[in-house]
Amino acid sequence: MIHPPSRIDDFRQRISWREVEQATYLHSALLTCCAKEDLRPEAGQPPWQNDLTSTACGLQGEGVAQLIAREKFVLCGIKLPDLMIPVFSCNEVEFEGMLKDGEVCNPGEIVGILKGAIPQILALERTLLNFIQRLSGIATKAADFVQILEQENVGLLDTRKTTPGLRIFEKFATACGGSFNHRFGLFDRILIKDNHLSAAKLSDNLSLSHFLKDVKKRANEKLVEVEIDHLSQLEAAIEGQVDAILLDNFSPLEVAQAVDLNKNRVVLEASGGINQNNLLEYAQAKPHFISTGAPTHAARWVDIGLDWIR
Repeated sequence: MIHPPSRIDDFRQRISWREVEQATYLHSALLTCCAKEDLRPEAGQPPWQNDLTSTACGLQGEGVAQLIAREKFVLCGIKLPDLMIPVFSCNEVEFEGMLKDGEVCNPGEIVGILKGAIPQILALERTLLNFIQRLSGIATKAADFVQILEQENVGLLDTRKTTPGLRIFEKFATACGGSFNHRFGLFDRILIKDNHLSAAKLSDNLSLSHFLKDVKKRANEKLVEVEIDHLSQLEAAIEGQVDAILLDNFSPLEVAQAVDLNKNRVVLEASGGINQNNLLEYAQAKPHFISTGAPTHAARWVDIGLDWIR
């Protein structure tokens, strides 16, 4: 019996909403920037009070509005109002989510309900919709990729090719679509890319193996992955005792050859030039994972509207 590589479960991780909530150093600064971007509040002024349109219209009292799906999509961001409301100082607004992140929304379905002070609901509306539409688009695109890969029992991995400042939200979105999360940043995993190898001035496969063994010794149990761009480097990388190998810009045939030569000794990840059109062909080559930034950078915003009830 051939056993899976020892570190394969390290690749089968997904960010939870709880982790997003706990990363206040990321989302608090981001949402504060969003409030300033849209409302430009004076010092000490609640952001929502600087909505010139609501003020000029003399809008007061309480109202109810619904977030409505205009098309089919995978939902992501249903708990964002819990983070946004205090930052926008819209404390007289309550949000009730009608669905859960990762669930499929159908056209006409109610996603959530906003109740409370009318000016505050209107101050939240655009930024809230922007986030949920964007994140749900990513989740939906990731789900499309996962549906193809699941046919071949290959996992999808996201990448660090995210919108600057939005990484934790966009990685949560890919997870809602069924993707696994690759390393979050440069701090949590060792991934030796071609530029690292070039900077190290390695001359041949023997020097590559020695270099990787030294890295592994200094890794303090952190996962070590190396990127190779030629099949001839595969055995040297395995001999270097790495946990995983990234097959960069390999053809599907070359990926299949690497899988055969590897004999399940290390985790194999295929990446580079992979999109929805050639995804199945790469999956049929049977690497453990395929990584691509396409679900993030090729996703379109889904259509969600805010309809006023009363």
